[in-house]
Amino acid sequence: GLPRPVKISLVDTAELAGAEESSLGDADPETGLPGQLSAYVVVKDPRMTVVPHFFSAPECDHLLQLVEGSWIPSLVGQATHTSEEDYGKGSLENTLSKTRTSWSCMIRYAQDSVVERLEHRLSKLAGMPLENLERMNMVRYAPGEHFDEHHDGKFRPVTIFVYLNELPEDDTAGETFFPVLGVSFKPRRGTAVMWFNVVGDMEDSRMLHAGLAPSKAVKYGVNCFFNVNEMRHLAQFTPDAPFEDLTTVHVSELSSKSSQVVAYRLCPNPKLIAVPGFLQTAECFALLELAACAKHRGQILASRNPFANATRTLRLLKTAETPLIKEIEERLAGVAGLGVDYLGPLRLVAASPQPGLNNRGCGPKTAHVCLSKSRSQVIFPKLGVRLILEEGDLIMWPNVNWDTETAVEDIRTVCTHPAIQTAHSRNQAELPTLGIDAFFHDNPIREQQSRRHFVTEEEAAEIVNSLGTEQELAAPGA
Repeated sequence: GLPRPVKISLVDTAELAGAEESSLGDADPETGLPGQLSAYVVVKDPRMTVVPHFFSAPECDHLLQLVEGSWIPSLVGQATHTSEEDYGKGSLENTLSKTRTSWSCMIRYAQDSVVERLEHRLSKLAGMPLENLERMNMVRYAPGEHFDEHHDGKFRPVTIFVYLNELPEDDTAGETFFPVLGVSFKPRRGTAVMWFNVVGDMEDSRMLHAGLAPSKAVKYGVNCFFNVNEMRHLAQFTPDAPFEDLTTVHVSELSSKSSQVVAYRLCPNPKLIAVPGFLQTAECFALLELAACAKHRGQILASRNPFANATRTLRLLKTAETPLIKEIEERLAGVAGLGVDYLGPLRLVAASPQPGLNNRGCGPKTAHVCLSKSRSQVIFPKLGVRLILEEGDLIMWPNVNWDTETAVEDIRTVCTHPAIQTAHSRNQAELPTLGIDAFFHDNPIREQQSRRHFVTEEEAAEIVNSLGTEQELAAPGA
């Protein structure tokens, strides 16, 4: 193998950017980004660049909220030992390995407007076509979890890794370490690290790196890989229909008053379906009681947060948390025509009234159930459809189009939930619509999550406290 230097240089962007912090300018109201960004070349050959604040703090927090409950044990693929054709088709052998004990989640292309903006920003930094960007791969390392030395593969010319949070200052672990280059990167929220995986048409073996285990807190980041092939395919853009031209459908009026659950197809392609009265009034009440018992999640979102109007998760329900929830999950799987293993944890949500800020979910199919007492609306502007929902009504749609052998992100199903207008005495108010968001995943997420114990942030803190500050942690479940 290549020689490895004894001396290790630690790159801390807080020190690099420290002198410029005061001149960053006011934050952009739409993104939370500072007024200016600076890139630093920290290794000349092979070229490695860091960009502090490349993702703003609100953007980092937003990404983590999008994938809540969707983490699965990270897999190891044979990217460097397969053909380019297989790689382009995703025909890789991905398996659990003791060399990688972290957790991961793939974000959908343009999962919401924030993700889409980040994808364009990544493409500009990498100098690569947007179409070559793979789906952003979120990663999570609890104390003791790691990813041993590996290479991202010659089929990925460029890698950009962005840290989504910071570790405690006394946590001296958790860096991204390049052993051949003798350089290590300290996690700093929003910092992007970019490197090239090839020299000419050959894999650059100097770019071997490892995700070192944090010792005192959970570390979050996102892998952004640019592929040699076109990976990102979006359905052809169609203009939004004017409000006055929308076709209005009252979902409750579709009901035949039958005691059976009946699904109605509202649109053939993409397949938008509705199920009136999917939940009974008593079931909706029981779910709202669970939301009322949850801590107020809105406190996380400061008033200056540019994404304060995004869909808020009021409570993430545990899988089969109660007999009722288990029954609802099975009912949802039946409507979707998928096994319940593909269904992620249900979310009790306050839906976003702002276009582009509703979470479509990380998987190929999404469902929404109305829990609001007042009549609510869901608008699909690209389909020209306005749905009127009563309490308990369900709608379901695909996020991916498979008309060809290529998966195409079906952004025609992007929707918005206008706020409910209420009047109390002489005052008018707007309330978000309440509901359940149900996300079906590409793979059997429940079976995958059962393979290894998921260490929550609270558990991580308890482990650290019980073991003391000096004891090295082993990877849980490794």
